[in-house]
Amino acid sequence: METLCEFEYEDREFIKINGTGADVTERVFVNCMFESCDFSEADFSYSTFEDCIFKSCNLALTVYGESRLRNVTFEGCKLVGVDFGKCDRFILDMEFRGCLIQSCNFSDMNLRKTSFAKSRVIESDFVKTQLMESDFSHCDLKGSVFNGSNLAKADFSFTKGYSINPLSNNVKNAIFTLPDVATLLECFDIRIK
Repeated sequence: METLCEFEYEDREFIKINGTGADVTERVFVNCMFESCDFSEADFSYSTFEDCIFKSCNLALTVYGESRLRNVTFEGCKLVGVDFGKCDRFILDMEFRGCLIQSCNFSDMNLRKTSFAKSRVIESDFVKTQLMESDFSHCDLKGSVFNGSNLAKADFSFTKGYSINPLSNNVKNAIFTLPDVATLLECFDIRIK
């Protein structure tokens, strides 16, 4: 892809780039802004993103094999079918604001204090994920799986669509609001009137 042919970028803005299926491997982006870009099916493997913002971007089926994401914000982005578990886990710090996150994998990751606020996190996997003090407030979590995860002090205020088994996840001091908090009782096979 001609627009991203250099290997290092700093303090740059990329607007409306069509990077569908692009090979963006082994690049370094520091303090860069990506706005209204289409990187669906792009390969970001072995790339480093530090202090970067993706705003209103299409990142469906994007590959992040061994990518380093340090202080990366996804705002209003579409992330479908992304396996974040393949990122470099030693350098991983990201947040999501008002995104569509569908069929993504966050299993076996340390996402302590990660914000997913106001996002639609649909049919995504959080298996054995460290999510202490993470923010899921005002989210739609329809079909997402939480199993063996640490959700201590996580914020699920005004969130809907979740199915969290408190027997197989740590929910100590997590925040839930009515009426959706009643779904925590589903695992007990009881009826509520």
